[in-house]
Amino acid sequence: MTSLRTGRSYGALAQFIFALVLTAIVAWSLWWGFLREHAPMTARGIRVEADFTGMPNGAAPDHFDGGQPATVVASSDDPNDPGDQFKIQNGSLTYQPTTQGNAAAFFSSPDLGSSVKSMGARFSFRPGSGTQGAIALVVSRGVTKRVPPMIKPLPINLVVTPMNWNITLSRSDSAPLEVIAADFFQQPLHQDGTTIYEARMVIDGAQITVDLPGTHKVLSDPRFSEWQGSFATFELYSNDGATDSIGAFKKIWATGNKD
Repeated sequence: MTSLRTGRSYGALAQFIFALVLTAIVAWSLWWGFLREHAPMTARGIRVEADFTGMPNGAAPDHFDGGQPATVVASSDDPNDPGDQFKIQNGSLTYQPTTQGNAAAFFSSPDLGSSVKSMGARFSFRPGSGTQGAIALVVSRGVTKRVPPMIKPLPINLVVTPMNWNITLSRSDSAPLEVIAADFFQQPLHQDGTTIYEARMVIDGAQITVDLPGTHKVLSDPRFSEWQGSFATFELYSNDGATDSIGAFKKIWATGNKD
């Protein structure tokens, strides 16, 4: 009798343990299924581009070629002095400031759905009687209708003039731009309005590859990745809008996917 009872006890205990294990397996399976169903999918970014070479002279578009909306702002919104506003002129996105002092115009992408993986531009510099103007390619966390429109942090701010280039970054509105890399072109870029150049950045985590006329650089900084943003801005800037040479974009593009 004792052995029979002992056997029954062990059998009951085994059934109890099996039931516990089965319950745990079922619960885990349900939990995992719930997580898979409700977890956000890995974001896949989009690509935007705008080719201005075939556009008629006139007002700048408010969207990219694929219809994605663009945020377009300028340092002056005075309707009586539209010179700071972007416009299409001879197949380029450019501007023509008419007053002395700083001037800038910005053409920004919508949210690309993922951190910017690459961006670039084909551009020229139109002649001026004063100092050199600049173009800039900027990555940010967001954009607004203010000037400048970029919401910090700025993990990458590439500025190109006919003489030199630099890459800076900035964490907040109160933080200054910190130079990560800078150099002069071996041959200054022409400011004739017809010579076309290309600037391109490829961003891979904490590393960016920069290609400019006669220049190829690979740079690393953890903040490129830590402060990554999903908005791309294309900027023209003049120290003295009335006399500086002026940048002109022929084509611009940015992508949240790896090309």
